[in-house]
Amino acid sequence: MKKHTKIISTDSSWVNAIEIAPFPTWVQPRAGEYYVWGANDPYGPAAVVAKTFKVDWKKIKKATLFLSVDNYAIVLINGVPVVIDRPQDTFAFFNPGRTFHIEPFLNQGENDIVIAGFNSPSNANRSQGNPAGILARIEIKYEH
Repeated sequence: MKKHTKIISTDSSWVNAIEIAPFPTWVQPRAGEYYVWGANDPYGPAAVVAKTFKVDWKKIKKATLFLSVDNYAIVLINGVPVVIDRPQDTFAFFNPGRTFHIEPFLNQGENDIVIAGFNSPSNANRSQGNPAGILARIEIKYEH
């Protein structure tokens, strides 16, 4: 059987997303994907970005979400919490990247992902001295 992979990564096509340069110690993005923050408040202490994407449910082999965030995040897929990080109280903390299996959260057809990212401390604006960013990659592997 032939496999097909669909990849949806953070970039400026996401709702309210502005692409930002990655901090040197963060996981570096792959070609065509970017760290993002909220376009409505590019230097604010929190950002919410979202994307609608389609899923062909015929033969899903595996679906994952890779998430790297500075400092922490909440992720919803189709309104269901997938990730709820504990707030961090140090601005030096960042998450180097984790992978979650998301098959149970997906629907055939349209799906929505919403990511709320937070800088630390919670009232600290994003800056060169206290960076903040969200990198997400959904990979859906199909078998045909």
